[in-house]
Amino acid sequence: MRRLGQLLMSLGATVGAAVAVSILLHLGVAGAPWLVNVALAKLGLVAAAGIMAGGALTVRLAARREQRLLK
Repeated sequence: MRRLGQLLMSLGATVGAAVAVSILLHLGVAGAPWLVNVALAKLGLVAAAGIMAGGALTVRLAARREQRLLK
């Protein structure tokens, strides 16, 4: 379970980095208004944060489970 959490955290970091690079390079959906592109970028950052939070929660649950099994 710890490995899954670490995988989710690295996936979230990768998604966040990809969104940040697309923001810095002014990439977006061709033909869409700028407001839609800004909204998509914000959704991408929120998704990356959610994936990372899920990974951190999974790692914490795995550590708590290991502690309970040791007692």
